[in-house]
Amino acid sequence: MNSSQTETIKLLIIDSSLNDAEAKVSTLRNAGLAIHSDCVTEKSDIFESLESNDPDLILLLVEQNTPGFTDTLKLCLRARQDSRLIVIYQKEDSTDLIQAMRDGARDVVSGDDPDHLQLVVKREFHDLQICHQLAQAQEKLREAEERCSALIASSRDAIAYIHEGMHMHANQIYLDMFGYLDMDEIEGLPILDTISSKDHKRFKLFLRTLKEESCDLMVKCQSQDGETFKAKLEFSPATFDGEPCTQIIIRDYSENRELEHKLELLSNQDPLTGLANHQYFMGEIEQHIITLKKSNCSCSLLYLSIDEFQKIRTTVGIVASDRFLQELAKPFQDAVTEGDIIARFGDHTFTILSDKCSASEIETLVEQLRTIVGSHNCHNGDKPGAATCSIGIALLGDETENSQEFINHAYQACVAAKEKGGNEISFYNAGEMVPNYGDDNTGDEVRINKLIQHALEKDRFRMVFQPIVSLQGDSRENYAVLTRLLDNHDNEIQPNYFTECAEQNEQMLEIDRWVIKHAIIELTKQRAEKRKVNFFISLSASSIQDEGTLLWVCDCLRNQKAKGAWLTFQIKDKDVRNHTQSAKKLVDGLKRIKCQIAIDQFGSNQKAETLLKHLPVDYVKFDVGLIEELATTQGKQDRLNELNALALSHSIRTIAMGIEDANSLAILWTVGVNYIQGYFLQGPAENIGYEFTPH
Repeated sequence: MNSSQTETIKLLIIDSSLNDAEAKVSTLRNAGLAIHSDCVTEKSDIFESLESNDPDLILLLVEQNTPGFTDTLKLCLRARQDSRLIVIYQKEDSTDLIQAMRDGARDVVSGDDPDHLQLVVKREFHDLQICHQLAQAQEKLREAEERCSALIASSRDAIAYIHEGMHMHANQIYLDMFGYLDMDEIEGLPILDTISSKDHKRFKLFLRTLKEESCDLMVKCQSQDGETFKAKLEFSPATFDGEPCTQIIIRDYSENRELEHKLELLSNQDPLTGLANHQYFMGEIEQHIITLKKSNCSCSLLYLSIDEFQKIRTTVGIVASDRFLQELAKPFQDAVTEGDIIARFGDHTFTILSDKCSASEIETLVEQLRTIVGSHNCHNGDKPGAATCSIGIALLGDETENSQEFINHAYQACVAAKEKGGNEISFYNAGEMVPNYGDDNTGDEVRINKLIQHALEKDRFRMVFQPIVSLQGDSRENYAVLTRLLDNHDNEIQPNYFTECAEQNEQMLEIDRWVIKHAIIELTKQRAEKRKVNFFISLSASSIQDEGTLLWVCDCLRNQKAKGAWLTFQIKDKDVRNHTQSAKKLVDGLKRIKCQIAIDQFGSNQKAETLLKHLPVDYVKFDVGLIEELATTQGKQDRLNELNALALSHSIRTIAMGIEDANSLAILWTVGVNYIQGYFLQGPAENIGYEFTPH
């Protein structure tokens, strides 16, 4: 009822007396209702007033034996079927009043009972609002079902819906998998007919024990022509056309599905060398760390970088230098042992994850790699180019927390090897297990700080862009702007390594300003090409506290003739809480120039709602920890659902980051998350070329 007291009720009063009509309006306003009224005294004016004023409620005032009362009532109901009509009578015959309600009046109220009138108006307006909300919810449900159908139809997985063991619906991939032309052939067909007879007993037992939760089963499926193939069936509760049912997603594991196997290989391979690519290698490191730490075992990570590769490329050309890298792949693979993983990690860098831990074994492998590089001279006609490499080695220890830290350790060791003049090797924190090869890497922080200062002076940062894609049909081209620091050899240093050093040395403010300036320059170029690109830019705690940040943004926008509405500035949850007043002041200023605001790492603090109450936020980006292992962790799914509903209740759009697989994507879509960002779509790239396809 509270909503009816705060929103204006559009009221049409039909009465021969304007004074009586005004008295009724006063009665309702005295009850705290906001009323916008229009009064009609002539029957001929009713239709025009209904059309022009679109009333929520109609009050029809009648006296005893009012001529044309029934006709007037029916006219109103025909003209405005969704309006609520209330009859106010003086001494009308009860038979006529009952007939009025039969004809469609919502209620009849005595003109001498103002309290009753107030209650009826409140009730009817509240009921009308609920009907409007229901209509909106039904429309959203219809749109969601259409999106769901589109996703199912375009999915690369086979999807079907079954009820009581019979097929209700299936997408084209499912039909093709089992050899059916259309739904008419499979509708009503028992699911058991798609299972190999050898698995019938096990499958029937599984269906009997199937509960209201997601689960899966490995079986042999059978197509219409009798061909069998091994597949993983994933079952989850669902609804189809309003009926409860079970959704089945089939992952085909058969050996003769060559195309899918090739696609999987391509997604994990570097196209030039055929070795594992960056993304696949990082995933393998993460899994190795988890497994090895559980068993108290170790491993080594080698980071190999070709010395002065840019000079080589300039000398011999792109084609010859690429051929050189390609020719290294096969002998590199031959040098490592079975079980080791080798990848082309960057443009001219290779990484090897090996079970070797002893100094002698690692030294033997390292020397083999150096010999291979040295024996494959680059050449382009009569322009020979000798090549050497620097190799950094890191050992997995208790202090290694994650894959990125492991890579950073090996990378730092490689940098130390290059600083010796190249063609060297260096261990990171080798301890007593390995001999000391010189530099003990004690100056890493100082070296990074010098690199940062040099980068600020010489534009030695690099921006990369990762798309933020809508799950709900928004085709705007949103990109997160990420930053890389280039070392003296053009190797990229990841922000999760150099930002800590920058914060300790008070360099983050300058880095933020470099990013803001160059991002706006790039954004202006994109907009000049008629692309509707928007950038998400991170602000550090230093920028939040600095009073000149807002002015810097304004100056950059003015210099490039750019608009604030093209930018979304994202601030970490913890930074907002640690610097509440400064953050609020900056956010208010950014909103005045039409910039949008996103809270990053949302959900990392249990008191999530406090930020939304006190800041004009446009987006929240969920903490990556919520997304990790989302598909298999019910607690995280519940927490994400809660946070997403909280944000949407404040009309704030939601973004999930770190999306690596389709299973997480399906859950996010079900929860109602607005946007996603992650390697599943595309890794950070220098070019802005993701295809945002409108739904």
